[in-house]
Amino acid sequence: MNRRISAVGALVAAGLLAAGCSAESGSGSSNGSDAGSGTFPSGTVHIVVGSGPGSTMDMLARGLAPRLQALWGESVVVDNVPGANQSAAYHEAAGADPDGHTLFLGVHGTMGIHDQLGTIDPGWQEFEWFGTILEEPWTLYTAADGDIKDLDDLLAQDLIRYGDSGYESPINPVALTFFEAFDKDFVFTPGYDPGAAQQSVLTGEQHIVGRDAAQMLRSGTDEDFRALLVFSEEPSPFQPDAKTLKDLRDDYGVDIPEQEIFQLGFPIGTTPGTPEEIVDALADAIITLLEEDEEFQQWLRDNHMADSVLAERIGREVTREHVDAVTEQYAEFGVKDIQKRLESGSAN
Repeated sequence: MNRRISAVGALVAAGLLAAGCSAESGSGSSNGSDAGSGTFPSGTVHIVVGSGPGSTMDMLARGLAPRLQALWGESVVVDNVPGANQSAAYHEAAGADPDGHTLFLGVHGTMGIHDQLGTIDPGWQEFEWFGTILEEPWTLYTAADGDIKDLDDLLAQDLIRYGDSGYESPINPVALTFFEAFDKDFVFTPGYDPGAAQQSVLTGEQHIVGRDAAQMLRSGTDEDFRALLVFSEEPSPFQPDAKTLKDLRDDYGVDIPEQEIFQLGFPIGTTPGTPEEIVDALADAIITLLEEDEEFQQWLRDNHMADSVLAERIGREVTREHVDAVTEQYAEFGVKDIQKRLESGSAN
């Protein structure tokens, strides 16, 4: 069933609910706005991002903010709260007033791994997720001018040097799956920030780095890197020369089934306990931008996101299914020993 409700109906219903709640409590809205106005939002909306400026998360938030502001007629600001591999931002949004005025934009994989490790509270399944803004397959990259020209060259290395961010990075299960499938020894170096990880590949310190399929295009560094393997069955329109999971079966006899955890997804949600009417109003606003806002659609095209930001990924029900699938796959993969597996240099 199509979850989408009319934008006007959703906004009014949510506003009336908020107004009723305020009337019962005998006080005004927590952000000082007129709760009796019958509209949502009724004040500034904050999009909390778990990284510094320049990341894909930050870029998405800053693309959404002005268009939501134009749609709502209320200020929408982006708050960068880096730290603890996105969990600092997550906790800030989770602890806000449950009125829909604080949103969190993060990474499915990172939050799913945090959840399995017990490093976020409340758990990520308790958060009010209402959409996956962007989803692209993870891709392994090497330096364009380095000695590794293709996947065969990478597999010929006695020891593959790899590292990115912390142990909770969602590229780690993807890389471990690859190393295990080919029975490759590797050395993992944690602690790189995203820019440092990419630079380490260009300087030869590392062989590969994992990124979403279009990130190099968005950053303008695509000529510096060569895509070796995209973790999807179909070729990536952004990296058509990269091998696919189908190619691994056909060319190497290696079967890696496609999974949700092989996608870099950016979920958006709001504080647990926010009324469903408000959560649906937030989802409906995103759908309105995707389907009706020509300026936002052009922004997506300009930033190589038009094929990766889709209206059918927005809504509470479809997002719940996605969160459940990612949770199940991480539980099956077994991330609680991921640090040990990475430090051992073996996926087995």
